[in-house]
Formats: sequence, C-alpha cells, structure tokens
Amino acid sequence: MTLFIHRLPFHVWADNTRTPPLEYWSVRLPVMVTDIALPTPPANAQPQSWTLDTGNTGHAFAWRRHLIDAGLDPDVGRSGRIGVTSTVSGTKQFVPVRESDLWLVSNIPALAAYPFRIELFPGIPFRDLQTLPDPQLQRPLIGMRALRRAGLLIELDFGSDTVSIWTP
Repeated sequence: MTLFIHRLPFHVWADNTRTPPLEYWSVRLPVMVTDIALPTPPANAQPQSWTLDTGNTGHAFAWRRHLIDAGLDPDVGRSGRIGVTSTVSGTKQFVPVRESDLWLVSNIPALAAYPFRIELFPGIPFRDLQTLPDPQLQRPLIGMRALRRAGLLIELDFGSDTVSIWTP
C-alpha cells in the first residue's frame, strides 16, 4: 500500500444561523470528476471538495451543479435512473445516473500529478435540480461502495483531526 493522502485536515464550519452557533466536522477529499474510462484526467480538470460519507452505501452522490462545475454535461452519458433513500427522512427518490469516474488527488507533492482513479458503477447518481446546492450542507459524496471497490485503507485520526489514505 502507498501512502497517498497524508494527514489532510478535517473540514470544520460553523452554522451561525443557530444560537449558539453549531460546529460541524467532515472529511473532505480533493477529487476530480471525469468521463468514464479515461487513462488520465484531462489537463484542465480541477479538484473539487467531496465528502467521505461512511453512511452512504452507494458509490457516490452529487447535485447537477457539481457535475457542471467539474466540466461534465449532466444530460450526456446517462446510464438510467436509480433509487436513492435519504438516511435523514427515509424517503426514496429515483434520480438520474451520470457515467463518470472519480480521481483522488494526493496532497503529497511527489504524487500530486498522479491522481488515483476510483471507478464508479454505474456512475454518479445526482439530484437533477437547477438550483444551486447549499455549499456546506449539500456536498458531493463518496460512498462506501466506491471506497471498497478501490481497495483504499483510510485512517481517521480524531486526536489530530486528520485523514490519511493508502492506495493499493
């Protein structure tokens, strides 16, 4: 196994609409989203901040805007629809799936130019809304199935509030 992400700090933000304000913590990873089966990401691909979600049993989940921001047309490369169930409300909704792969970007300088591909099957289910998602609450998510399929070793260090990831 190769150390690929080393002690990346957790993301923390405060919800100042509450009294007193509440702090929220998450593990956000630098990820590029591309069309499927590319040998490398396009030169103009930019990393986005995707949340590692151990409660998401699927591969991934995003909103239409996240795909557009990654340079993908959400209306191209669709591979059907899939049912997703909210863990908060328990409601099931059928959403479109966009064929795509994720590329994990290393924070280690010697590996930064060599992202690690995470193949998704059948792709990224996404909420097909024109409205902009809330940048703190409605994050693109990487789920357990993608992490297992990629064979990653992940260490969450709550003593130092960091994540480290090893790739096969």
